Amino acid sequence: MKDIDEQIKELYRLTDTIKRSDLSIALGVSGSAIQNWRNRNKIPEHIFLKAQGLAKKVTTTPSGFIELPFYDIEVSAGHGALVACEERSEDVIFSQRFVTDTLGVNAKNIFLMPVRGDSMVPTLKNQSLIIVNRTDQIIEDGVYVFRYDGQLRVKRLQFSKNGITVVSDNPAYKIWELSKAELATEDFEIIGEVIWSGQRM
Repeated sequence: MKDIDEQIKELYRLTDTIKRSDLSIALGVSGSAIQNWRNRNKIPEHIFLKAQGLAKKVTTTPSGFIELPFYDIEVSAGHGALVACEERSEDVIFSQRFVTDTLGVNAKNIFLMPVRGDSMVPTLKNQSLIIVNRTDQIIEDGVYVFRYDGQLRVKRLQFSKNGITVVSDNPAYKIWELSKAELATEDFEIIGEVIWSGQRM
């Protein structure tokens, strides 16, 4: 049996087409998962199977366009959904000029995912497609994708005296707070800031 360091090297080799910062999203694990694997001295077999599937996806992109990773993730804009399906699906092609000039971001730092639920209406409707700019911290008030208490959510986050205020744009949903102590735990993790959305009328 391979030791844990060899297993991790093999995992990165299989997923060398994506950034290491994307690995937890692509494989459906939290940022602390690799350390847990080290403690157990084994990576789960289904992780390797998912990595092998990612390694098989090779495409050719037309000149002037770029492929953005699309993750079929249960990200909730409602009361919160457990991350039951979190894997990279078919990538989506965008104009490189649109990404760099209009959005003003590094294409290597963004990915797409769908939204479920109505708590962010009218900003984000159910089934909206969002572009997320990866960051591990809240830079300013805005709409963010984050994990909390085992659930992946998309909400408007605003700085407050005691921590962060979590706001749903749909007034039918209550505002709630995350204290500074809660923000410092492993139960809370910022995935990225929502910078674009596409949705049906």
